[in-house]
Amino acid sequence: MSFLLHWPLWASALLVYALFVGAALAVATLISAWARRHPARETAVGGLIPPVGAAMTAGFLVWLGLLANIELRDIDDAERAVMTESSGLRALGVLGSAAAPPARAGWHAQLADYAQHALADEWPRMSDGGPDAETQLRLDRLRTEVITRFVAEPPELRAALRQAVQSLAEARQARLVVAAGHIPNVIWHALLICAAIVLVFAALVHARQPRAARWIGTLLALMIAVQVHAVYVVDRPFVGVVAVSDAPLRAALQHLQGAAARP
Repeated sequence: MSFLLHWPLWASALLVYALFVGAALAVATLISAWARRHPARETAVGGLIPPVGAAMTAGFLVWLGLLANIELRDIDDAERAVMTESSGLRALGVLGSAAAPPARAGWHAQLADYAQHALADEWPRMSDGGPDAETQLRLDRLRTEVITRFVAEPPELRAALRQAVQSLAEARQARLVVAAGHIPNVIWHALLICAAIVLVFAALVHARQPRAARWIGTLLALMIAVQVHAVYVVDRPFVGVVAVSDAPLRAALQHLQGAAARP
């Protein structure tokens, strides 16, 4: 259901809420019918349902809260990585400008080439396809150029350039790690199964009161759906309507292209 990531938030939220509420109402109806047909079985487990169901519901909601907290930290890490990467490109441009004219000739264009490939080739598919080989190749060239292009420059400038390109590489790696670190499908399956079990327990508590079962099931389903939807839309920090912007990298690219165009 990755297509939901590209829907407007209100539309994807309504769909998720409707699915959970529909499931809760269906479960409540089935459990009420089961209790009427098999009253002895419902009575036999009735005493265990409230304490076990309450503990299970609390644990499930805590689990959802922890998942949401992890995903929000991933958003922060993604934003930090993008800002650091763009700052590294700008720093390399400034440091290159301090070199002698023969050494700095074409340097800004080379930095812009890396940024262009990172945005056009790597960014759109890094959440599913991982790093882009061409972008990696250009980063490797930057590492080599820092050593060979500025060999005649003062040691302090060469050291600063090496540190800047290392920071750039680390920021890119952090961006790729966060992009690939989404919740595995097995966790989503476990989450949905646990949600179904919680809704069954809620329906069993009010098995002989169908209206109450439908009300409590609806409210519990809405509470679960809100958290599930929130976790889902922030699970991939670089995909969908709730995504980290590439604006800092684009601004750095425009700055480098402008510097490369100046004589």
